[in-house]
Amino acid sequence: MDQEPQLIFPAVNLPMRRHRNQIQVWDAFRKKWVKAGPEEWVRQHLAYFMCKDLGYPTTRLLVEHKVEEGRRSRRYDLVVLGRDMAPLILVECKAPAERLDDEVWWQAMCYHQHMAAVFVVITNGLELKIRMGTENGWVPVVKLPSRAEWEATP
Repeated sequence: MDQEPQLIFPAVNLPMRRHRNQIQVWDAFRKKWVKAGPEEWVRQHLAYFMCKDLGYPTTRLLVEHKVEEGRRSRRYDLVVLGRDMAPLILVECKAPAERLDDEVWWQAMCYHQHMAAVFVVITNGLELKIRMGTENGWVPVVKLPSRAEWEATP
């Protein structure tokens, strides 16, 4: 990418290359080169933030994880698994130029029906919106819990 946007996540020095007229970034989570588009830039920075700043092990992050559903398949941007290996955080990433509106929430909640997580997050790298499922429905949350905070909860 010629000019990466300044995101709310800490900067990461991602290895990049030009391959067959395409700029690619090394995805250390999937262990492969991927196209370095704006949404991928957000996804990579968020994944590093989840590991380095919030303490989630890389082994608990599913990045662009494909799930088969009968004849259809879905690809989740990012899922963080909890201690019990059940989905804890489901994230829908968008490019920085995209607005985080009701349509994005709707998309994330559709994914949630198939990959039920405690937290649902949408981000464009400039904003991070979080909701937590409770007995009374979905409530907004100010910040994502760190691994230590979440695992200390009974």
